[in-house]
Amino acid sequence: MVVAVGITSDEVRSLASQAPAFRAARGSVLKSLVVSGDAVLRGRLGTMSELGGFSACDMPADASDFRSVIDGDYQLVIVDIARPLGDRVSDTVEIAEEFAGRPGTLLVVCGSDDSVDEELWARQLGAWVYLPGVSGGDALMSLFAEARRVAERRGVFQYV
Repeated sequence: MVVAVGITSDEVRSLASQAPAFRAARGSVLKSLVVSGDAVLRGRLGTMSELGGFSACDMPADASDFRSVIDGDYQLVIVDIARPLGDRVSDTVEIAEEFAGRPGTLLVVCGSDDSVDEELWARQLGAWVYLPGVSGGDALMSLFAEARRVAERRGVFQYV
């Protein structure tokens, strides 16, 4: 089955089986960060991250957990502004803005199903992808696999 970004489930499984062959060029592991107030979505994206070939996925559950990962080096950051982490939406927005400015980081912003303002903000920020109304399945697996491919084309990875 072909999905939104043109990657089939078979290709994703193939990429996932090759995951140990990749390391980040700076010698660290390939990492992703998921920031969402929705525990189910965090878990789903963490699983998809692993299947998509990422070596580690940090998923802070509250603001104090987030403070411990803010200085990390992530190749993919997913920020859910529709279901923010913690009580203040502005904290989640600041997180997205922080990672949008980091070279070598792909930013994905998850927003509400029909919020034009959120999408415009994400695009102006320079998000790599804007996802209105996140769902599961092959489309999310394809997102992680494509992120890995994009980062590879940018020269972030080297074979070890």
